[in-house]
Amino acid sequence: MATKNDSRIRVWDLPVRLFHWALVILIATSYFSGRTGGDWMKLHFWSGYAILTLLLFRIAWGFVGSTTARFSDFVKGPAAAFRHIAELVGADRPREAGHNPLGGAMVVVLIFAVLAQVVAGLFSADTDTGVVTGPLSRLIADKWIERATAFHTFWVNVLLVLVGLHVLAAIVYLVWKRQNLIGAMIHGHKPIDDVVRPGQAAPSLRFASGRLALSLLIACAAIVYFIVRWGG
Repeated sequence: MATKNDSRIRVWDLPVRLFHWALVILIATSYFSGRTGGDWMKLHFWSGYAILTLLLFRIAWGFVGSTTARFSDFVKGPAAAFRHIAELVGADRPREAGHNPLGGAMVVVLIFAVLAQVVAGLFSADTDTGVVTGPLSRLIADKWIERATAFHTFWVNVLLVLVGLHVLAAIVYLVWKRQNLIGAMIHGHKPIDDVVRPGQAAPSLRFASGRLALSLLIACAAIVYFIVRWGG
């Protein structure tokens, strides 16, 4: 059940919040270590493995996790997206416990965009020196290594644009509608007025156990470990 007081309601569980901020740190780590190169590439690879672990966890958590973490809660059709846009440009504010329809779509796009980048990295290689190679690069032909490497190099620019749009959207909600989505992802709570209209009952949200989240994370880490070992 959701916990609430007179003015706030808990909407985000700890696993979702930790995933979000750990992914932010790891993407920044991967980007700067990759740009620096040299000995920093070891960190680049380990950061990539950690990102893959988190992505697998988040995908699984989207099916078995808390109410607001589930894809079924925030993946909605175009009609819901247009209704949300109408609320966004209107005088009133959008009200959602978890991700709104536009934010939910962005979450899915970001998850699979980052996943594509990481998977490409597993098959990439430094074709000039051959010193830096992804753990799965030896499993495919040279032409596919070149394509994976080219995609990995190019796709990071797409990710930067998507991350920029994600940050810009959070700023728009903060400035335009006075809804602090970033703060909610830190402490896990939203003002009740950002969730339901005045006089309406707060939604009943189910929160999955931390033990389940930890077990799932360990399983995802084991999967990534065996993927890397398979290539080696």
